[in-house]
Amino acid sequence: KKGIVHLLQSEGKGVDYLVLWLDCDREGENICFEVISCVMPNALSRPELRTPGPLQKIFRAKFSAVTPADIKKAMGSLGFPNEFESLSVEARQELDLKVGVAFSRFQTRYFQGKYSDLDARIVSYGPCQTPTLGFCVERHVLIQTFTPEPFWRVQPEAKKPGYPPTRFEWERGRMFDKRVASVFRELLLREGRIAVTNIVKREVKKGRPTPMNTVEMLKACSKALGMGPSHAMHTAESLYLQGYLSYPRTESTAYPGSYDIAEALNMHTRNPVWGDYATSLLHQGWTKPKGGVDVGDHPPITPCRGTRGDELYGEEARLFDLVTRHFLATISPDAVYLQTRVEAAGGGEKFVARGRIMVRPGWMAVMTMKYEEDVEYGDEEDEDDERGDEGAMPEFRVGETIELTE
Repeated sequence: KKGIVHLLQSEGKGVDYLVLWLDCDREGENICFEVISCVMPNALSRPELRTPGPLQKIFRAKFSAVTPADIKKAMGSLGFPNEFESLSVEARQELDLKVGVAFSRFQTRYFQGKYSDLDARIVSYGPCQTPTLGFCVERHVLIQTFTPEPFWRVQPEAKKPGYPPTRFEWERGRMFDKRVASVFRELLLREGRIAVTNIVKREVKKGRPTPMNTVEMLKACSKALGMGPSHAMHTAESLYLQGYLSYPRTESTAYPGSYDIAEALNMHTRNPVWGDYATSLLHQGWTKPKGGVDVGDHPPITPCRGTRGDELYGEEARLFDLVTRHFLATISPDAVYLQTRVEAAGGGEKFVARGRIMVRPGWMAVMTMKYEEDVEYGDEEDEDDERGDEGAMPEFRVGETIELTE
């Protein structure tokens, strides 16, 4: 740290102007003032040097990606460092320190001597880390103390020529008393068939995903790519520094009004994998992204430059692939399924079978199933209705009786 201070003091000696290119969040604002204290310390007591006006010597660049376009745009619209955000960081640091010291002292005195295997001179407390550890411990205790309980369901199956067996779900769901469940099973076995009482067909939409923030990126990397949070952030930051991704630390899930979707799409038209899809969105028109939340720190995570398929390798290529597909999915139409619900009765009980077939793939054409299956992208139009099995169902008729095969 001392080396960085000496470097800034040496390189900044005698400068006329200072342009600050730090991260565009509160921590970045705080570092801005640390840099000012090294390069132009007199400006800390002279606000006119760092606020808009004829005497301004210190400027702040606001950017979210390390690309020529973003850098030129930031340089053409320089602002000023925000002292209030910097002071809020210092206040938070001081609170963290005081709370940490007080609770660390309390915990250390409380626990020492109570547990013989406690090998720690200090039982430290972190205002963020300790509550997070509490969530993990609570979840671990639930898993360790969970006692599985057996249950039974009646699930008749019927088969029509040319189709796989259709499984009907019991309206009662499940029972924890095997004897009672066996009675219902015997009643159904005596009849050996069920009668179709109602058929409902309708189109159901699976909504496109919202723009990606940091939490969603880490969840997707974990589930779809098998990458841990630390490794995923390191990879994303590497792509950011190379100019492939926008800033990967953001809470926003809404593209800003100034975001040029057409320009962003045009970058990907030459990619051998998703280039044709990006071209079709340009020609046929893209769908307005879902309304998310614009926190104001940074825009959602998006690709900042296109690739031709052989520029990135390994984990960087996999993460860039995921982010790009997600971006294309956010401006694609919703996926549409034709969902069929068949209601039947037998043995005095009611059953239902569901199935669905793809009508229009929409965004799922680019967010391939290897990602869609692992990560719960998109929202179902009807959350109360179960999804149903993929694939076409046999053609049933109301009043038809079907013999059971199992």
